Amino acid sequence: MQEEVLVVPTEKLSEIVSKTGIREIEPRRVIDLVESYGMFMKRDLAEFDETYRQIIPYVVFKSEGQYLLLKRTSKQSEERLHNKYSLGVGGHVNRSDSETPGWKAFEKGLWREINEEVEANVLDIEYLGIINDLSSEVSRVHLGVLYVAEIEFMRLNEPDLFEMKWLKLEELVAFAELMEGWSLLALNKISTI
Repeated sequence: MQEEVLVVPTEKLSEIVSKTGIREIEPRRVIDLVESYGMFMKRDLAEFDETYRQIIPYVVFKSEGQYLLLKRTSKQSEERLHNKYSLGVGGHVNRSDSETPGWKAFEKGLWREINEEVEANVLDIEYLGIINDLSSEVSRVHLGVLYVAEIEFMRLNEPDLFEMKWLKLEELVAFAELMEGWSLLALNKISTI
Protein backbone atom coordinates (compact mmCIF):
# COMPACT_ATOMS: atom_id res chain seq x y z
CA MET A 1 0.00 0.00 0.00
CA GLN A 2 1.33 3.41 -0.95
CA GLU A 3 2.07 5.90 1.84
CA GLU A 4 -0.32 8.85 2.11
CA VAL A 5 0.92 12.01 3.81
CA LEU A 6 -0.75 15.05 5.36
CA VAL A 7 -0.73 18.07 3.05
CA VAL A 8 -2.33 21.50 2.82
CA PRO A 9 -2.84 23.32 -0.52
CA THR A 10 -0.08 25.91 -0.94
CA GLU A 11 -2.62 28.59 -1.94
CA LYS A 12 -4.16 28.35 1.55
CA LEU A 13 -0.73 29.08 3.07
CA SER A 14 0.10 32.22 1.09
CA GLU A 15 0.74 34.34 4.20
CA ILE A 16 3.26 31.76 5.46
CA VAL A 17 5.13 30.57 2.36
CA SER A 18 6.12 33.86 0.75
CA LYS A 19 9.71 33.87 2.05
CA THR A 20 12.34 31.58 3.57
CA GLY A 21 12.71 31.52 7.34
CA ILE A 22 10.95 30.74 10.58
CA ARG A 23 7.55 32.41 10.51
CA GLU A 24 6.03 33.24 13.89
CA ILE A 25 2.46 32.25 13.10
CA GLU A 26 0.05 31.96 16.03
CA PRO A 27 -0.46 28.30 17.00
CA ARG A 28 -4.25 28.66 16.67
CA ARG A 29 -3.82 29.81 13.05
CA VAL A 30 -1.68 26.77 12.24
CA ILE A 31 -4.22 24.43 13.83
CA ASP A 32 -7.07 26.10 11.91
CA LEU A 33 -5.24 25.77 8.58
CA VAL A 34 -4.57 22.05 9.12
CA GLU A 35 -8.10 21.43 10.39
CA SER A 36 -9.74 23.33 7.54
CA TYR A 37 -7.58 22.33 4.57
CA GLY A 38 -5.55 19.25 5.58
CA MET A 39 -5.89 16.18 3.37
CA PHE A 40 -3.99 12.99 2.69
CA MET A 41 -2.17 12.65 -0.62
CA LYS A 42 -0.02 9.87 -2.07
CA ARG A 43 3.54 10.68 -1.06
CA ASP A 44 5.06 9.98 -4.48
CA LEU A 45 2.77 12.72 -5.89
CA ALA A 46 3.23 15.15 -2.99
CA GLU A 47 7.03 15.04 -3.30
CA PHE A 48 6.85 16.70 -6.73
CA ASP A 49 3.75 18.91 -6.55
CA GLU A 50 4.45 22.44 -5.32
CA THR A 51 0.74 23.23 -5.21
CA TYR A 52 0.70 21.29 -1.90
CA ARG A 53 2.87 21.44 1.21
CA GLN A 54 3.55 18.35 3.31
CA ILE A 55 3.12 19.35 6.96
CA ILE A 56 6.08 18.03 8.98
CA PRO A 57 6.59 18.16 12.77
CA TYR A 58 10.22 19.13 13.49
CA VAL A 59 11.50 18.82 17.06
CA VAL A 60 14.76 20.07 18.56
CA PHE A 61 15.75 18.23 21.76
CA LYS A 62 17.20 20.11 24.72
CA SER A 63 18.45 18.76 28.05
CA GLU A 64 20.15 20.61 30.88
CA GLY A 65 21.08 23.59 28.71
CA GLN A 66 22.45 21.51 25.82
CA TYR A 67 20.99 20.59 22.43
CA LEU A 68 21.13 17.22 20.68
CA LEU A 69 23.04 17.41 17.40
CA LEU A 70 22.79 14.38 15.12
CA LYS A 71 25.07 13.44 12.23
CA ARG A 72 23.42 11.13 9.72
CA THR A 73 25.46 8.06 8.88
CA SER A 74 25.75 6.30 5.53
CA LYS A 75 23.46 3.56 6.88
CA GLN A 76 20.45 5.80 6.29
CA SER A 77 18.41 5.21 3.16
CA GLU A 78 18.35 8.85 1.99
CA GLU A 79 21.77 9.34 0.37
CA ARG A 80 21.33 13.12 0.00
CA LEU A 81 21.46 13.39 3.80
CA HIS A 82 24.53 11.24 4.51
CA ASN A 83 27.05 12.98 6.83
CA LYS A 84 24.80 16.02 7.23
CA TYR A 85 24.11 17.42 10.69
CA SER A 86 20.58 17.72 11.98
CA LEU A 87 19.51 19.78 14.96
CA GLY A 88 16.00 18.36 14.88
CA VAL A 89 14.02 15.26 14.06
CA GLY A 90 10.83 15.06 12.11
CA GLY A 91 8.91 13.20 9.52
CA HIS A 92 5.73 12.84 7.57
CA VAL A 93 2.32 12.60 9.16
CA ASN A 94 0.42 9.83 7.44
CA ARG A 95 -2.88 8.06 7.34
CA SER A 96 -1.66 5.45 9.82
CA ASP A 97 -1.53 8.26 12.41
CA SER A 98 -5.24 8.98 11.93
CA GLU A 99 -7.84 8.31 9.26
CA THR A 100 -8.94 11.95 9.55
CA PRO A 101 -6.49 14.50 8.08
CA GLY A 102 -6.55 17.18 10.75
CA TRP A 103 -4.69 18.45 13.79
CA LYS A 104 -5.17 15.19 15.74
CA ALA A 105 -3.36 13.35 12.94
CA PHE A 106 -0.57 15.94 13.15
CA GLU A 107 -0.25 15.57 16.93
CA LYS A 108 -0.16 11.77 16.70
CA GLY A 109 2.51 12.04 14.00
CA LEU A 110 4.52 14.45 16.15
CA TRP A 111 4.59 12.07 19.13
CA ARG A 112 5.24 9.05 16.92
CA GLU A 113 8.28 10.80 15.43
CA ILE A 114 9.63 11.69 18.87
CA ASN A 115 9.18 8.13 20.11
CA GLU A 116 10.73 6.63 16.97
CA GLU A 117 13.92 8.66 17.38
CA VAL A 118 14.60 8.78 21.13
CA GLU A 119 13.77 7.10 24.37
CA ALA A 120 13.16 10.05 26.66
CA ASN A 121 10.78 11.68 29.08
CA VAL A 122 9.40 14.85 27.51
CA LEU A 123 9.24 17.44 30.30
CA ASP A 124 8.04 20.34 28.16
CA ILE A 125 7.44 21.05 24.48
CA GLU A 126 7.24 24.55 23.05
CA TYR A 127 6.02 25.64 19.61
CA LEU A 128 8.37 28.19 17.99
CA GLY A 129 6.93 28.75 14.53
CA ILE A 130 6.75 27.50 10.95
CA ILE A 131 9.82 26.50 8.94
CA ASN A 132 9.59 27.63 5.32
CA ASP A 133 12.50 27.08 2.93
CA LEU A 134 12.23 28.08 -0.73
CA SER A 135 15.82 27.15 -1.66
CA SER A 136 15.18 23.80 -3.36
CA GLU A 137 12.51 21.71 -5.09
CA VAL A 138 12.48 19.34 -2.11
CA SER A 139 12.06 22.04 0.52
CA ARG A 140 9.33 23.81 -1.47
CA VAL A 141 6.97 20.84 -1.03
CA HIS A 142 7.42 20.68 2.77
CA LEU A 143 6.46 22.98 5.63
CA GLY A 144 7.88 22.37 9.10
CA VAL A 145 6.20 23.03 12.43
CA LEU A 146 9.08 23.78 14.79
CA TYR A 147 9.19 22.74 18.46
CA VAL A 148 11.82 22.60 21.19
CA ALA A 149 11.34 19.73 23.62
CA GLU A 150 13.00 19.72 27.03
CA ILE A 151 13.72 16.06 27.76
CA GLU A 152 15.30 13.59 30.13
CA PHE A 153 17.31 11.66 27.56
CA MET A 154 17.91 7.92 27.82
CA ARG A 155 19.05 6.83 24.38
CA LEU A 156 18.72 7.03 20.61
CA ASN A 157 16.43 4.33 19.27
CA GLU A 158 18.45 3.82 16.06
CA PRO A 159 22.08 4.48 17.08
CA ASP A 160 23.47 2.98 13.86
CA LEU A 161 21.76 5.72 11.81
CA PHE A 162 23.18 8.68 13.75
CA GLU A 163 26.24 9.90 15.58
CA MET A 164 25.23 12.25 18.40
CA LYS A 165 26.62 15.10 20.46
CA TRP A 166 25.11 17.23 23.22
CA LEU A 167 26.27 20.83 22.76
CA LYS A 168 25.63 24.24 24.23
CA LEU A 169 24.07 26.80 21.91
CA GLU A 170 27.36 28.64 21.37
CA GLU A 171 29.05 25.34 20.41
CA LEU A 172 26.45 24.56 17.76
CA VAL A 173 27.58 27.53 15.66
CA ALA A 174 30.74 25.63 14.65
CA PHE A 175 28.52 23.09 12.84
CA ALA A 176 26.28 25.61 11.06
CA GLU A 177 27.83 25.19 7.60
CA LEU A 178 27.42 21.40 7.82
CA MET A 179 23.75 21.50 8.85
CA GLU A 180 20.72 20.66 6.77
CA GLY A 181 18.64 23.68 5.73
CA TRP A 182 15.88 23.33 8.34
CA SER A 183 18.46 22.78 11.08
CA LEU A 184 20.23 25.99 10.20
CA LEU A 185 16.94 27.91 10.21
CA ALA A 186 16.05 26.34 13.58
CA LEU A 187 19.48 27.24 15.00
CA ASN A 188 19.02 30.85 13.92
CA LYS A 189 15.61 30.95 15.62
CA ILE A 190 16.82 29.30 18.85
CA SER A 191 19.70 31.77 19.00
CA THR A 192 17.19 34.63 19.30
CA ILE A 193 15.16 33.29 22.24
